[in-house]
Amino acid sequence: MTQRLAFALVAVLTGSASAQVMVATSGEPDRPAPRSIDGRIGMLLGGADVGDADGFSIGFASGLGYRIGDVTLRGTFDYYKVGDGSDEALQRRGRAARLGAAARYSFANLGADSGAIADFWGEVGAGYEHVDWRQGGVLDRPSLELAVGFDVGGRGDRDRNGKRREAGYYMAFRTLIGEAPEISGAMATCGGPCDAATTPSRTDLSMFFDFGVHFGH
Repeated sequence: MTQRLAFALVAVLTGSASAQVMVATSGEPDRPAPRSIDGRIGMLLGGADVGDADGFSIGFASGLGYRIGDVTLRGTFDYYKVGDGSDEALQRRGRAARLGAAARYSFANLGADSGAIADFWGEVGAGYEHVDWRQGGVLDRPSLELAVGFDVGGRGDRDRNGKRREAGYYMAFRTLIGEAPEISGAMATCGGPCDAATTPSRTDLSMFFDFGVHFGH
């Protein structure tokens, strides 16, 4: 009887030690989320909407951000043309500068350890727009931003600090949403076939293709 109890005690102690070893080997600390600096310089092509001036627009886009894992917080600066289309009689012309901040989330990517970059992302942000008309007058207003895009490129070898330089191309579709200036004396009308006349919309939607180069480490 005593021998059986001794064997049972040894079996229990052996099993407990094995479980402790398994817990110790499987409890490795989580790796910190990868971090990097992200810079961008690109071109804007699309349509800028400022009240009833909604012609073709071309401009410059730039941004600088800090990425932690799949989230990037960044500042943006855009400079682009505003005014009427070339086929319109008024021919009002101006320039807009917009300073903003945005949060970007990566929906799918190859991971920070990959030598290649393929990243699909979405972005929301807010900013302040300053419009300067050539014929005189300025317009200042806040605006929201919605964007979706993708990056491609590559990463170099790690330096002595463990950092890797990266560079490539990006392409995005961006929408800026702002409040249109009030048109004094605007009457309800039908701009095309409609069921009911309304006054002009007070929401401006500027839509751009944004493409260029990205770089960082």
